[in-house]
Parts: sequence; structure tokens; C-alpha cells
Amino acid sequence: MSGDKRNKLRVNLNTISLEADLAYFGARLELVGEPETRYQAAQLKVYKALEAALCENLKRLRKKDA
Repeated sequence: MSGDKRNKLRVNLNTISLEADLAYFGARLELVGEPETRYQAAQLKVYKALEAALCENLKRLRKKDA
């Protein structure tokens, strides 16, 4: 097996795991609420970015499965 094939990241995306991840990040966003510190503001920004990325992946996965 070539080095390129061994170094590729293998990701198994499925609808259920993405929905669970979205629920997790939604709960985390609720816990952060209105940020009081820079750390919380950064955390909120990252969670929102991850949520957007997960939503996009979920849309693509559902479209592919349909």
C-alpha cells in the first residue's frame, strides 16, 4: 500500500451521528449563553462554526441518500 493511501483520513459520515453532534453543539451553545469572557466568546464562535459545518455536511449526506 502506498504512503498516500495510508495517510488519508477516513471519515464515516452518517445521518444519525451528525444529528447527535448537532444536538450536542446546540446544548453547548445554550450552556454558554451570553459570553462574559473572551474565552466564552471564542468558544461560542467555534461552536457556531462547527454547527454550520455539521449542518452543511448533513444536508449533503441527506441529498446523497435521497
